[in-house]
Amino acid sequence: MSNALKRAEITKCYGFPMKLNPRQIEAFHLVFQSGSMTTAARLMSITQPAVSRLIRDLEAKTELTLFKRSGSGISATRDAITFFNEVERCFVGMTHLEHTALAIRQKREKLIHVAVTGALGYQCLPFAMMKMRRKFPDVRIKLTVTRSSEIIDLVSTRRCDLGITAVAPNPAGIECEDLPSFPLVCVLPEGHRLGAAPCVRPQDLAEESIFAPPENTQLYQEIAQSFAVENVPFTTAGECTLGISICQIVASGVGVSILDALSASGTGVEKVVTRPFEPLLQWAPKLLYPEGSPRSKPLTVLTRAIQSRLADLHQALSMPPAV
Repeated sequence: MSNALKRAEITKCYGFPMKLNPRQIEAFHLVFQSGSMTTAARLMSITQPAVSRLIRDLEAKTELTLFKRSGSGISATRDAITFFNEVERCFVGMTHLEHTALAIRQKREKLIHVAVTGALGYQCLPFAMMKMRRKFPDVRIKLTVTRSSEIIDLVSTRRCDLGITAVAPNPAGIECEDLPSFPLVCVLPEGHRLGAAPCVRPQDLAEESIFAPPENTQLYQEIAQSFAVENVPFTTAGECTLGISICQIVASGVGVSILDALSASGTGVEKVVTRPFEPLLQWAPKLLYPEGSPRSKPLTVLTRAIQSRLADLHQALSMPPAV
């Protein structure tokens, strides 16, 4: 922060018509905190007499006695304590401005914050990030893997540059772009009685322990609705935000699940099989941007890589409806 800006901030904070020297304020701040002219001089990389002169000049300018001097050292006066509280408040304000400027600069130049749900975090973003970094090696990426509601909040409040999840139509404060969708599949443990079925319907799972996505997600609601249409109770044994964890639970043999094909694949979990689920349901993620925000070249390259990766995964994972 420039001296002129510091001086203006200090004058505004204290209401003094005189021009206060920022070095005088810095010296006062350090002497008050340390209780020593010598320590303040060392921290400012100047001599002890220079610090004493700055303090004397500040006292003359403000017409305040800030320190009492004695043979054993110095002590702050009551006026100094009051004055220090105001100085501290302005120092905090200036530090906040510096941090804000740094955050703005990073956001504009070298940082992209992306928020996605679990499967996208390991199935898509690593590949897209690699492609973007090849073209823009100096750009950092902050990847947040979280639940859909948090992603929507981060994007709508402009705390991230890009989100990817399924959303209801026209979310407030967000611009959306469609991405390839993925069918829902039934995830079964190896050797399950339905493992060779052409498809799995709600009535086939009436007696099964079902581990589901979180209840507050659009995916959960669509699954529950498909059971309601068939008059089959949809009673879950548990829920989890991560598809990879659900697949591990299924692999242990304690239940089954219904997930989108993306979350059910590429997890590295063995001893599970997937079968098409009917009625045919789709998980349709979207690219989410803060409304009206500019899109940098690195962000554009990243989103194109995401679209390309998901198009490849869509082709590999989409299952035709059972006849």
